Amino acid sequence: MVQALKTLALRGIVKRFGAATILEGLTVEIPLTGITFIVGKSGSGKSVLCRLAVGLLKPDEGEVFLFGERVDTLPERKLQQLRARAPYLVQGPALLDWLTLFDNVALADPKSREDGRAEKAMTRLGLMEFALRKPPEVGPGLRKRAAIARALVLEPQVLLLDEPTTGLDREAAGQVNEALCVVREQGLGVALVSHDYEALGKLADRVVQVKDRQVGFIGPAKEFLLRSA
Repeated sequence: MVQALKTLALRGIVKRFGAATILEGLTVEIPLTGITFIVGKSGSGKSVLCRLAVGLLKPDEGEVFLFGERVDTLPERKLQQLRARAPYLVQGPALLDWLTLFDNVALADPKSREDGRAEKAMTRLGLMEFALRKPPEVGPGLRKRAAIARALVLEPQVLLLDEPTTGLDREAAGQVNEALCVVREQGLGVALVSHDYEALGKLADRVVQVKDRQVGFIGPAKEFLLRSA
């Protein structure tokens, strides 16, 4: 049971969209420690896997377990509680342009303004000097870091991210990757969908490859890179 509480487990997952079968009989158990890269070709089902993990999608067949709890049968109220423990960040930072970065971060929980969680999250990611800036006044790397800080306000156990550096230049991507390193060093698990093999080589503890509608590989990043060379 202790081990189950630290994993995402998908068992016999089938997911279809219309006539297209995206995942077929996928079974995998992913540790929620360190940084896990989820890779695969476009349309292979990487993002679908993450959405299944937090109940944003339901499988057509199979079972999903997160932190030892069956996800695909949970009512929406319980799913909202689960998503606070495992926030799912989409590609865009989804910040409100008319609010400061601090206000955007505090939106995750209004109480975080008074109890210090918003300031703590921003401090962890080196954002306090930009706290009174609005999103259009800072670069894309800082906006992404603010989105991560907003998730940290919830004091989660793991972060799920979808292509966090897509569309960013090298400097901005570096800022995001630095933030992920900080998160890992402070004991929070990270699972991210990515095509960035350079970042994978620098950051990943393990890799999950989605291939042919199932998991083609799961294991240490070094082993994955050797196989891919």
